[in-house]
Amino acid sequence: MKKFAAFLAIVLAVTFSAGMVIGAAAPDKVTIKEIQKSRPAVEFNHKAHETRAKACKDCHHKNEPGKEQKCSACHKAKTEGKVVELKEAFHTTCKDCHKKMAKGPTKCDDCHKK
Repeated sequence: MKKFAAFLAIVLAVTFSAGMVIGAAAPDKVTIKEIQKSRPAVEFNHKAHETRAKACKDCHHKNEPGKEQKCSACHKAKTEGKVVELKEAFHTTCKDCHKKMAKGPTKCDDCHKK
């Protein structure tokens, strides 16, 4: 019985810890500042997008669950080679999803508020 209680305590601790790490990692609102040279920063409600996306990988396509990174970790402002440039990555991921769902901003000034 003691072994079962210890096992149950470990399972509960791991489950609770995983929930805290995953839940604490994502902020409610995100400001994308990396491409501010010609347009204002983009602010969006990350929490709302979490509930609409099927999975984190819909946006954070190459990351393991719970280890998501900013897009700029791989996609740079100016890219040569196989990696998609940061601006194009945002526009492809965000804008195309908004068009597909027929919901959300799709024009420049809708995201880049002055």
